[in-house]
Amino acid sequence: MVDFKIKSLSNVMGAEITGLDLNNRLSNEDKQKLIKAITDHLVICIKNQNLSATKLVEISKIFGTPKKYFVKDETIENIPEVIVVTNRTKDNKPAVYASHWHTDDSYRDKPATLTFIYPEILPENGGGTDFINCYSIYNDLPSKIKNKISNSRAIHKWQSRRNVSKVAKLSKEQALETPPVDHPLIRTHPMSNKKSIYINPNRIDYIEGLNEIESDALLDELYDFSFQKKYQYSHNYEKGDLVIWDNRCTMHKANSDYDTSQLRVMHRVMLEGEKVL
Repeated sequence: MVDFKIKSLSNVMGAEITGLDLNNRLSNEDKQKLIKAITDHLVICIKNQNLSATKLVEISKIFGTPKKYFVKDETIENIPEVIVVTNRTKDNKPAVYASHWHTDDSYRDKPATLTFIYPEILPENGGGTDFINCYSIYNDLPSKIKNKISNSRAIHKWQSRRNVSKVAKLSKEQALETPPVDHPLIRTHPMSNKKSIYINPNRIDYIEGLNEIESDALLDELYDFSFQKKYQYSHNYEKGDLVIWDNRCTMHKANSDYDTSQLRVMHRVMLEGEKVL
C-alpha cells in the first residue's frame, strides 16, 4: 500500500493526489482509496505521472471498462479507447472544441461514468478545464423548480438543435449508432446515493411533455442557475497531471483563455456507462 496524499483543491470540488506513481503496481487498498477520492471530490488530479496511451487505458480499468470510441478518426491507431483531443481542425487551423458546459456521452443510453484526461502538449498559459458541481446545484435549486422537474425527462441528441459547440459530423452509419435518448433531469448517484441535476446544453434537445417554447424557457432557467460561479472549479493543467472526473455529478468545459496558435493535445479515455436513474 502506498501512502499517497489527498489534498482538497477548493471548497467546491476537486482533490490533488501526490506521492503516487501509476506505473507501479497498485494494491487493492490503493485502488479503493482512489475510487473513494473520486466519489468524495468529484474531480481528482494525480500529479507527476508519465503515461503512455496504453498505460492510460490500463489505469482506467481500475475504475471500470474503457469505451471504444465510435468516431475512429479521433482515436489513436490500434488503441480505440484513447481519443486525441486537440485544438486543431482537420486542415490544421486553430479551434477550441467543447468550450461550452456539458457532461460527456449523454447522447448515449448508458453515458460514460468517468472521464480521464492526460495532457500530451500544453500551451504556455491557460487551456485548462472548468468544472461544475451538480450536487450543489440540485441542493440549491428553488423548491418550485425542483418540484417542476422532479419527474421530468429530457431528450438528448448528438446534434441537438440548441447545441452551440463544434461537434464532429457523423456518417449515416454513425448516426444510426446514436439515436436520440431520454434521461431524467434529476439523477441519483449509485455510489454516493446523492441527487444531482443532470443537464447537458450541448445535447439536450427538449424536455418531454412541454412544447418548444416552454421547454426552452425551462432549460434556460436551469442553465442560468447552474452556471453560477459559486458552483465552479477551474483546473489549470501541468505536465504530468492525470485528471479524472465523474460525469454523473459534474459538468465541464474547455477553457479558451489561451493563445490558440499554441498547440494543445490531450489523451482522453471514457468508461462504459450505466443507466441514468
